[in-house]
Amino acid sequence: MTTITDSTTDNRRAIVRIVASEIVRNASSMAHVHGNDVIEYIVFTAIWTLNSQHLIGDPRFAELRTLPPNSARRPVAIADLKRTIPMPDEILLTYLERLIERGFVEKVAGGLVVPTAVFTEPGMLKGANELYDRIVVMVQAMRAAGFAFGDHDADNPAAAG
Repeated sequence: MTTITDSTTDNRRAIVRIVASEIVRNASSMAHVHGNDVIEYIVFTAIWTLNSQHLIGDPRFAELRTLPPNSARRPVAIADLKRTIPMPDEILLTYLERLIERGFVEKVAGGLVVPTAVFTEPGMLKGANELYDRIVVMVQAMRAAGFAFGDHDADNPAAAG
């Protein structure tokens, strides 16, 4: 088991509660773009994260409005999607049909892609800002519970508060 925190206090349960609470809050908050349907939000999010996971850490696409072009997004096969978010086929396929009909997802050679244009919609930009703000709150709560993010926190006095 990997330990990130240097604390001698076992704060795992507190950290798990914080993260679990934020997962629920985030899903609930972000579902507004999907007609308050949390399952649709999860399916949509699984697709776009699989499309772009290879771009994590790429500074060209770090800013809110510097979106990777469609050509940089890797299509996701339905089999990969099923492994990422296991659910009955009929439910997954129903949500995929709905997302395709609404233009949130496109079928392309090799699988499914969330096109760049979707992320330029005002609701999506607002959602990205909300999610970022929630992550900041979560990190602050984790630090307050004694969680340290490795050597960086020890060397950065601003990270403590």
